[in-house]
Amino acid sequence: MSRETVVRIRVPSHYAGRVEEEVRVAYAIDLFLRGVVSVERAAELAGLPLYDFLVELRKRGIYAYSYSDEELREELGIG
Repeated sequence: MSRETVVRIRVPSHYAGRVEEEVRVAYAIDLFLRGVVSVERAAELAGLPLYDFLVELRKRGIYAYSYSDEELREELGIG
């Protein structure tokens, strides 16, 4: 059985629409970096397809695998 904690924070109304998404992604990245979950599981927790999660990691200067861009494309089957 999964347990959850609800956290409430105040944010400016112009930013509120993305807060939940950003928190999910940040939490997933944190768990991945600490080795608690695999990159695949982190993507699931973030609510993103694996490829999109890998792109998000790259944007933040985090490399999930020690592959070159070409090797990564081949591994993911995207050419």
